[in-house]
Amino acid sequence: MNQTRVNLKAPEEQTKGSATKTLILEAALEIASKSGLEGLTIGNIAEVVKMSKSGVFAHFGSREELQVEVVRAYHQKFQEVVFAPALLKPKGLPRLNQMISSWLKMSSGGDTSSCFFISGAAEFDDCPGIVRDELLRSVEIWRTALLRAIKEAITEGHLKKSLDAQALLFRLYSIALGVHHDSRFLENPKCLVIANKLIKEIFAANKASK
Repeated sequence: MNQTRVNLKAPEEQTKGSATKTLILEAALEIASKSGLEGLTIGNIAEVVKMSKSGVFAHFGSREELQVEVVRAYHQKFQEVVFAPALLKPKGLPRLNQMISSWLKMSSGGDTSSCFFISGAAEFDDCPGIVRDELLRSVEIWRTALLRAIKEAITEGHLKKSLDAQALLFRLYSIALGVHHDSRFLENPKCLVIANKLIKEIFAANKASK
């Protein structure tokens, strides 16, 4: 027989618990943006939020569950910083340009310290488990949104109908990967300018004829 779990905590205790969990996640996001998801430990988070390890652990069943929650929190932040502003733009090339521009800024450190969709993929590409699954889910949602924007640009007559949408997605994604690598690893300050120039040239070469 199914049993319903009853939460016996008082409302004020639940509110305090939620606030503490949010504080922990914010600290974890900051650490992971610089040290990667694998750089997250209960110990270094406890030190930042000035709590005991047991106090931090009480909010998450395991380190993996903490990493999953961080990926979800990052996905929400990514939606707010990159995707939501793009939806204010008209369908087609204006929206696609906004999505790519905001993503490149994030990848190069313009808005945040790292893009988990890129750095996390490098960390967990050969590591099956719930963290990789959550990262993959988030990445697929983003890739689907990009592909939809590309197809809308074709439908709206901004890009030529013969354009291979999947191939363009690959090219745009590859440019974002290059920006992330060159800006962070090579510390090349010119990579964002180069990337934007490449994207402008790609769109111009595939512009629909009037």
